[in-house]
Amino acid sequence: MRSSVQVSAAARLHFGLAGLSRREGPSFGGLGMMIDRPRAIIHIEPALRWPNSRGACDRCLAVCRRAHESWDRRREMPAVACRVIQRMPMHCGLGTGTQIALAAAAGMRALLDLPPAPTDRLAHVAGRGARSAVGAHGFAKGGLIWETGRMPGDQLGHLAQRVAVPAAWRVVLAIPQNEEGLSGPAETAAFAKLPSPAPGITHRLRELAEEAVIPAVRSRDFEGFSNAVFDYCRLSGSMFAPVQGGDYASSKIAARVEALRKAGVSGVGQSSWGPTVFALQPDRAAASALVATLQKAPEFADCEFIVAAAENNAAEVTVGAPAADYAAS
Repeated sequence: MRSSVQVSAAARLHFGLAGLSRREGPSFGGLGMMIDRPRAIIHIEPALRWPNSRGACDRCLAVCRRAHESWDRRREMPAVACRVIQRMPMHCGLGTGTQIALAAAAGMRALLDLPPAPTDRLAHVAGRGARSAVGAHGFAKGGLIWETGRMPGDQLGHLAQRVAVPAAWRVVLAIPQNEEGLSGPAETAAFAKLPSPAPGITHRLRELAEEAVIPAVRSRDFEGFSNAVFDYCRLSGSMFAPVQGGDYASSKIAARVEALRKAGVSGVGQSSWGPTVFALQPDRAAASALVATLQKAPEFADCEFIVAAAENNAAEVTVGAPAADYAAS
């Protein structure tokens, strides 16, 4: 048993699902990448009794409890205290819930001095990965993630390819301050209303991922990457038109995407359900110049801007110094 553990997890951009639920064959699948900002950082330490969250979100503490029971170390450690030291925005399309839950599960493994768990087992304890597995595989490996879906009986979608993204490339995030993407029961209800996608969409999305996006990253072809990501995001979004009203989750998001395209930005999209819109840029200077332009644009009047790079590393788990006794609770 360790004295304390801190876990730092990166945000996740989701370019879109590659399909929907199927009775036979793989369900969902998707494409996305990890970015180094914003981050979720949690701290976990032994405690005498539950709960002792000291400001931690309910999700973090709930996963710690589930992991504590699943790995049955109650004799060694009666309970834990957890804190969210740094929090990413919730319900904005950056995978915050998944990253906090996985960080809590991975942190508990380390706190209990257990070896790292396989990604699917970690996702099971964290209660994540029912649809997209991009965030789970990204937590474990970083980089650009292409997963081809979950077969019946599987916990997690199959990781087909993971590719390191060039360090110079940047992503400008435009995060509205008064909008939220779908989550929880509303998200579940939306998926229940979706019809099967039009024939050929899943095939075309796979082509874009495997024959355009991934090769462009490997060859450091920024323009090719940008154009392919835009096409992938828009086509994936078309599967959700029956509940979104179009390729994007709202008219405001569509207006932001259009404004960026008119400004000459090729790689633009909505991350997951939004409302975060991302714009790909070749380097830091171009990203800073774009932010300066967007700050004057009416479509982005209520947005916070973050410039991020790709995160090509797994989430960081740091073991703290030995403690004299359990934390007070």
